[in-house]
Amino acid sequence: MDASFAVLAALALSPAHPYALLDHLSGLGLPVSRSALYRAVDALERDGFVAVQLETGETGHRRKRLELTGAGREQLARAALRTLRREPVDGPAFALALAAGSAIAAPGLTEVLRERMAAAARRLTALERGLRAGAAGPRAALEEREAAHLRADIAWLQGQLRRAG
Repeated sequence: MDASFAVLAALALSPAHPYALLDHLSGLGLPVSRSALYRAVDALERDGFVAVQLETGETGHRRKRLELTGAGREQLARAALRTLRREPVDGPAFALALAAGSAIAAPGLTEVLRERMAAAARRLTALERGLRAGAAGPRAALEEREAAHLRADIAWLQGQLRRAG
């Protein structure tokens, strides 16, 4: 996953300090190293997607507080939609993109969720057709498992669409 997207998405949920972002992203199971995070923050600041405010901590040390700019919100909206189109529905990147896209009211969010749900429904229909035709053995077991996952994904996406609607 792109560290820049992860930083923008996390900041859409709440302004934060870089070390807090690293903890948050690690807690989500997203593989972002400290060096990648700091390189991403520097690039995002340079490109005008993140505003930095210097604060003095309780112990007197200086630290950066990061928040999205208007350009950062626009960049995040595009990146969130790309991520929602390509990442597995049950993955942490999809969850982060959905939360961030919802937080900034990304235009096109519900359309992408509908597209993903329709694609899952088409795949489920094809699997069920094959299973009814008599697939057997290990292949049938794998297809049954995939069908169960698709049913769960479709139900979850329907819930997300109800919340967004």
